[in-house]
Amino acid sequence: MISRDRPTAPAEHARLWLRCFGGFRLELDGVPVGWSGVRPRVRTLMRYLAAEAGRPVHRERIMAALWPELPERAAVNNLHVSVSTLRTFLEPGVARGASRFVVRDGASYLLDPGPGGGSDVLAFEAALAVARHAGPGDATTVTGALRGALDHYTGDLLPEDGTAEWVVADRERYRARATEAAALLARVELDRGRARAAVLAARRALELDGYHDDGWRLLVAAQRRAGDVAASRRSLQTYERVLRSLGVTRPAAVRPVHVTAA
Repeated sequence: MISRDRPTAPAEHARLWLRCFGGFRLELDGVPVGWSGVRPRVRTLMRYLAAEAGRPVHRERIMAALWPELPERAAVNNLHVSVSTLRTFLEPGVARGASRFVVRDGASYLLDPGPGGGSDVLAFEAALAVARHAGPGDATTVTGALRGALDHYTGDLLPEDGTAEWVVADRERYRARATEAAALLARVELDRGRARAAVLAARRALELDGYHDDGWRLLVAAQRRAGDVAASRRSLQTYERVLRSLGVTRPAAVRPVHVTAA
């Protein structure tokens, strides 16, 4: 992979892409940007703002998330130094107050990918919104949008930040939303008579959450519909073992769930 230690394109022409799912990646004009020489606290600030790209975040919230153990004065200093360093890294030579990417709005900061830029988090949310607002019976739009959302969700949100309190809740929320998107895709595909596509979507749901009840039911139903009786029987047996591990002795009858809209 090509990487560079710092951006070189003029800020007014650069396109910023942020990837937070499955590990943080930063690209300028399609070229991955390396982080060598950048202080850990600056990298953490970048990831924090990237997960919130396009949305202003109040400075009190940033300090509480990233430096909760510090007195307010020290946390403010950390924030100001880190923001300044990040701006210089992304836009070498940028004048004070002229940053296009890291924008201050009163007491809030916003990471703005700008025209032609974006983030996988924003793209994931936009795709889910398309599926959610599709008209009744518009299965083609729903399935296309759900596939797009799942393409953007390539793994947990910012895994390099481990169990940091500020990321755990959002990480779990995005995983749950991706799981539900995969299960919904399986339902819609099954309702359209596309059993093999439904199998793939149900498996994706179970990869994300092996205890997802609808995922198991849909997988069994889709395999049965596809004519793969042996696979359906194996999946049902695995589903029953999962239920027993949760203290449930027997699953209810497995039937496909029919839907006509997102």
